[in-house]
Amino acid sequence: MRKSKKAIGLVISLVFLAGLIFPVYADETDDARRQLDDVSRRIDVQKNKVNDAKKREKTVMGQIQNLEQSIKNTENEIENISARIANLEENIGKIEKDIAQTEKELDEQTDVLSERLVFVYEQGDVSYLEVLCAAADFKDLLTRYDMIQCIVDQDVELIETINKQKKALDMKKCDLEVKKKEMVNIQASQESKKQELDAQKAQKKEILGNVQQEKGAYLKALQELEQASQQLEQIIRSAQSSGGQQLGTGTYTWPTPGYGAITSEYGMRYHPILKQRKMHTGVDIGAPSGATIVAADSGTVIYAGWMGGYGQVLVVDHGPDMSGQSMSTLYAHQSRFLVGKGASVSKGQAIGKVGSTGWSTGPHLHFEVRINGQYTNPMDYIR
Repeated sequence: MRKSKKAIGLVISLVFLAGLIFPVYADETDDARRQLDDVSRRIDVQKNKVNDAKKREKTVMGQIQNLEQSIKNTENEIENISARIANLEENIGKIEKDIAQTEKELDEQTDVLSERLVFVYEQGDVSYLEVLCAAADFKDLLTRYDMIQCIVDQDVELIETINKQKKALDMKKCDLEVKKKEMVNIQASQESKKQELDAQKAQKKEILGNVQQEKGAYLKALQELEQASQQLEQIIRSAQSSGGQQLGTGTYTWPTPGYGAITSEYGMRYHPILKQRKMHTGVDIGAPSGATIVAADSGTVIYAGWMGGYGQVLVVDHGPDMSGQSMSTLYAHQSRFLVGKGASVSKGQAIGKVGSTGWSTGPHLHFEVRINGQYTNPMDYIR
């Protein structure tokens, strides 16, 4: 009977302890599980961000934009190298002129010295003695002695001058040699950069060529172009001073002075890259890379930056016209901006340089006129 009571007491004690231990253990397990779930969610969020970033990097425009930046950096390096070469050429030319002048002066002084040495050799010291002995009196003797001493001093000075000029000439020739070696190295560097630039441009053409072969890329690129156009429309509408002061004259000048050939007109066209008919929202003006772009009319720059297929694009707000409609002009595919956002520009002022950035197969200016942000035929406003 006693044993039975002891056994019952032991069971009750174990049940009581289990009631205390297991809830604590369950709470710890739930906390760990919640923490694990939270970490898993964070990992998924980061994975999604990484995947989104990779997708953005793989877009056609993203690849071209990265290449455009590399091309721009390489072109800047080539420009800096060209400036150094020009400076070296100028220094080399100056040194060569100095050498020629020094050699001329040295030759003249050497000829004088040679004549003096020949005279001294032929006449010997007797000539000086004869001059002294021929003195009429003591005063005349001193005068003749001073004259002879002066001649000797001049000869010594002439020799010292010639020696100095020879040393200076040697230093200039050494400097010239150093400059010429530096020139060879810099020219080699320039050639290397030019090859790098050619490779980058070839890579861009290859990307565009691949796009021409893949229909999926066509549709993707087309969507990006249309989105860029819609985005620009929204930017223009939000930035324009509708109903404000008129900024422009209302008449537009040609945006590429000296280059008037229109390579692609406004309207529906067969897109040269997408290989399908698409609305062309402006006119393409053929001009070489680096040609100057001017503001078609006075106004304020409301956008200056990269915009998808437009590449480097700049938009100028001209304010409302006589009918109250907000006018703006757009200049795309630029290689370089000469003004920035917020700048006030006057009609005919240089605002950028022609390029081939963005969705472009060669240097040209894509020019648009927009009314309240919407594109229209620019040839109705420009001649």
